[in-house]
Amino acid sequence: MTDTTTGPRGDGAAAGGAHDDPLRRDVVASMQRLTTESQRVAQSFAGQQGLGHIDLEALLHVMQAEQRGDPVTSGRLGDLLGVTSGAATGVIDRLERAGHVHRSRDDADRRRVLVHYSEAARAVAGQFFGPLGRLSATVMDQFDAAELRTVQRFLADMSVAMAEHARSTGDRPAAPAAGASAPTPDSPTAPGAAR
Repeated sequence: MTDTTTGPRGDGAAAGGAHDDPLRRDVVASMQRLTTESQRVAQSFAGQQGLGHIDLEALLHVMQAEQRGDPVTSGRLGDLLGVTSGAATGVIDRLERAGHVHRSRDDADRRRVLVHYSEAARAVAGQFFGPLGRLSATVMDQFDAAELRTVQRFLADMSVAMAEHARSTGDRPAAPAAGASAPTPDSPTAPGAAR
């Protein structure tokens, strides 16, 4: 995931002196562990639901868009996934056949088709991720609001940095617009987690 022990020259001269700062090393190691465990949880859910990686990512984008009150269109979903509109339509078709999403016409602009997270998918995800949501709540209960705001800001900024690096390697689409939310605290790894 993130290795701050080696700088751009490959000589251990990392930005910010992380190579000789035990706290920064511990933060990086914790992020790596969190990423690995999050991927395991997401892969388990995807496997149980017969979803591919891109299907799960699409489902997460659909859920987050709805949480923001701004349902995603198939074109926007394609942009977020970094795929063509045809490929995005294929992903939406698969998710719709599996009962995870449904389409509707935008009331304000009937030409726009919006993709929504289905109640059935919410129930399935809630059952799978409910225990994780409760564990997450227990962890967050150990921090006051100011600490949680700092953690949220750190994670949001690190997500932007990670997306920027991924784009520079040619693997990801443009970063979401400012204000786009990360997964909610009660759904840290995949769609629909509930407490």
